[in-house]
Amino acid sequence: MGIDLGSTSVKVALVKKSKRGYDLLNFGMVSLPPDSIVDGMVENPEAVVDGIKKLIQAEKLAGYRQCVFTISGQSVIIKKITVPLMSEDDLAESIQQEAEQYIPFDIEEVNVDFQVVKAEGELPKSGEKPPEGDDRQMDVLLVAAKKDIIRDQVALLQQAGLKPTVADLDVFALENSFELSMGLDVDDTFALVNIGATTTNINIVEQGITAFTRDMPAGGANITEAIQKGLSVPYVDADNIKLGHLPEGVKKNEVAILVRQGVSSLCKEISGSLDNFHKTSDGRVRRLYICGGGALMEGMESMMAKELGLECKLINPFKNLKINTKMFDPEYLETYGPMAVIAIGLATRMVDDK
Repeated sequence: MGIDLGSTSVKVALVKKSKRGYDLLNFGMVSLPPDSIVDGMVENPEAVVDGIKKLIQAEKLAGYRQCVFTISGQSVIIKKITVPLMSEDDLAESIQQEAEQYIPFDIEEVNVDFQVVKAEGELPKSGEKPPEGDDRQMDVLLVAAKKDIIRDQVALLQQAGLKPTVADLDVFALENSFELSMGLDVDDTFALVNIGATTTNINIVEQGITAFTRDMPAGGANITEAIQKGLSVPYVDADNIKLGHLPEGVKKNEVAILVRQGVSSLCKEISGSLDNFHKTSDGRVRRLYICGGGALMEGMESMMAKELGLECKLINPFKNLKINTKMFDPEYLETYGPMAVIAIGLATRMVDDK
């Protein structure tokens, strides 16, 4: 079971691997009280645990305890590094020492993992060494996450009656979900953007592999706050207005101006990430694929496309799943699909997967 703890809601997804791919067994979500989770940190654990329990009960998932969860934010470091060609066993032994050069935390305070993404030739087998003078190299994706953050998340999920088995990152769950629904074109370079309420994750994929990632402290809340300030209304009312529910006396064109201001602010953050990627790569991002609650706003695709000068499309994580229409309302899945992307990406994970 994939469980996505967002700043405004909890989403769960359950899929089953079949001969045809994956079958959707369940998807559901529940709202959280304001400020329950802020910048990826759980500030109100009681409310989050209660929300998870209610969601598990509502979706009749009590028989499923094993879950995959994500961590993100400032406590996570993702870095692509280049090292001499070696076996995975040798890399596993040396990765801690390699990591110390790139991680701004005490190495004893983090869990470190890695994935070889590109190599100049076949990796040596376990116990084998490259010939003397062999200067071939390989690119490795290095990931480090603070142990205390993982421990807190595990404890929280255990309080809710779950058994966490895999910790993933938002940006990787995003890519897994996208690959399942859209496939990966190894000749293409594109950006996957998950727009949450207060955090936006970006994963730039080049030649079929992650080339750049960033968690940005901006999201749909920026747009809500622009409306709140511009119209002098409570935050909850501003959020409803953002979704198109206009109260009497509020003009549509006035709201549109404020929305564009919020979208422009978000796009400046995204544009900065694209610029940083372009400085270190020959590839050029050709299009954006967006998801998350912030992507649900009417016209978001076209506004972002105009701001960034790039083609922009919504991700539908249910596209290639086998779905029983007697169990699931297709219209509901289409509407809220962008919010399910992370949970679906997590649900496809298996223990020991990379």
